[in-house]
Amino acid sequence: MQNELNQLMMKLEKSIMNEDFIDVTYDIVEEIEEREDAFEAIQPIFKLMEKYPNINFGRPGPLVHFVEKFYKNGYEEKLVESLKRQPTQHTVWMLNRVINGSQGDRKEYFINVLDSIIAFPNLDDEIVSLASHFKSLHE
Repeated sequence: MQNELNQLMMKLEKSIMNEDFIDVTYDIVEEIEEREDAFEAIQPIFKLMEKYPNINFGRPGPLVHFVEKFYKNGYEEKLVESLKRQPTQHTVWMLNRVINGSQGDRKEYFINVLDSIIAFPNLDDEIVSLASHFKSLHE
């Protein structure tokens, strides 16, 4: 089962530089959604975003729509894990979407994650700027 998921993720990565990447992504996401272990695709998707931070994954795109189906069912934790490994513009933007849907202590927790991104060592200025912008929206 896991091997099939790995194959789908490899297919996705192989198409990342192609013009039809978004179309291929829709097809692969459709295949993943049919799987019982679909949740297991979240971490590899985030690792792909970390590996290719300058790729346009869409606005928000099929991958974001897929992972957000697990909102309040483990998605946020996987997102935070990714942000602690390697924040990207796309994942910082996704964090802001989570903050917008959160309240109270949960919201504060995610805002603190934004603070850690702003302080992240050797991070691209554009990502720090984006995180700072989002932070200013929640003050």
